[in-house]
Amino acid sequence: MNRRVMAFGVVAGFGAALLGIGGGVAVAGPVSTTLTYSCDFPLIGPYDVSTKIDVTLPDSGSVGQPIQATDLKVTVTVPEDVVAALAIFEAATVAGSATAGAVVTDAAGQSQDLALSLTVPSAVIPPTGPLPVLALGAVPPATVTSAGTAKISVAPTYNATLTPRKADGSETDLGTFELPCTASPATQDRTLGTIPIASAVR
Repeated sequence: MNRRVMAFGVVAGFGAALLGIGGGVAVAGPVSTTLTYSCDFPLIGPYDVSTKIDVTLPDSGSVGQPIQATDLKVTVTVPEDVVAALAIFEAATVAGSATAGAVVTDAAGQSQDLALSLTVPSAVIPPTGPLPVLALGAVPPATVTSAGTAKISVAPTYNATLTPRKADGSETDLGTFELPCTASPATQDRTLGTIPIASAVR
């Protein structure tokens, strides 16, 4: 079976699993890819960030039966210049949440949107260098209605809500801010992967 590299704007650690589809079991496999997003940071403006997506996709599916990705972990690398700007506000940690999306398109061209709600655990801000930030969450199941190849694509935008805090736990003068991000360049291939879908078992 064909397993392609899967990307995901966006970005949770779950144990690897077996996914039951129809009367059988499809073995899931881990995949990974990296995309670039432009994120509009407060006060300093837009910066490109590397977004690495690790996830486990099912090898196959059946019409009318749920398919579900697992083991989602998104790592967003905040550039060194942004880290330096956070240091000006005495930020020692940052945490929050994020929303992202994916689209499942079946062989007949029918699409369904998957909404992702992610948690950003507290990350320690380093004195220098870039800052890797995790986003963790579950991927909802999708049910495909046509046999053939289903394509999974990542949405072109995601949004984070972040709160930097000082070493004593108090908020910085930045408070809680929104961080909108858009895939950059726009021509970037946002295909996450493909899953072969068999006809329904009768």
